Order: sequence, then structure tokens, then C-alpha cells
Amino acid sequence: MNRRCALIARRARDQRGTSVVELGLIMPILFVTLVGVVDCARLISAKLTLQQAAERTAEMATAGGVASTAFTALQAEAATAAAVSTDHVTVTYWLECDGTRQSDFTASCSSGQQVARFTSISINNVFVPTFPWIYRNSVALTGSASVRVQ
Repeated sequence: MNRRCALIARRARDQRGTSVVELGLIMPILFVTLVGVVDCARLISAKLTLQQAAERTAEMATAGGVASTAFTALQAEAATAAAVSTDHVTVTYWLECDGTRQSDFTASCSSGQQVARFTSISINNVFVPTFPWIYRNSVALTGSASVRVQ
């Protein structure tokens, strides 16, 4: 009996294999954390892509002026830059006379009023996570930019 108790005591003090057991216990937590970080990085990247596409399109609106062909193709350019269909892009034009928004972009302001024409580009898309068991739903993303063109 004494030998048996000594063997059990010796085995209880033996720490070989403890690291493997601890790793086995912590590995699922590390894996879920890694997957969450990867999906968050992809989400941020998708948001930045939309934002940069909207800002690039806003720059194009100012480059050629209101009468340029590039100005009339802003929706197609934004869709191409963001790799989405044109249905996901909204381009809004408006005129302000002395700071008051007008309904017609092509209208003229009265004599002596300050004229300001603006363009706003908004690009929408949906981010679907790679691992939907972490994030239950898809996430709606928007990139937008506005610029004064005149």
C-alpha cells in the first residue's frame, strides 16, 4: 500500500504534459478571437474602400468642372471605383443662392447673390462576414463625400 501511495504522489507532482492540456483549454478562445479580428479587419477594409471611392469621385467632380463629361459620369465612376453596381451609388446635385438651397441645380441665382453648386456622392454596400456564427447579421456600409463644384 505504501508503494502504491508513493506512486500516486509521484504522478501527482509530475508536471509533464501540463502545457498541452492548458493549450487545449485555451485554443478555442484563441481561435474565436483570431477569427473575430480577421472579420473586423475585412469590415474596416470594405468601409475604407467605399470611403476612398466616394472621395476619389468627389475629386473628379471638381477636376473638369460642371460642364465636363467626367462630371456627368460620376455615378458610373463611383460604382467602378467601389466595385459595386450603379444601384448602390447616389449622386446628388444642388444649388445654393446666398446659402439657401434651391431645387434646380441648373437654375441661376438672382443678380448679386452668391452662387454655390455642390455635389454629394454616397456609396452603399453590405458586408457579409466570413464566419456568420460570430456576427449574426450582415453590416450595412456607407462611404460618402461632398464637394463644392462652383
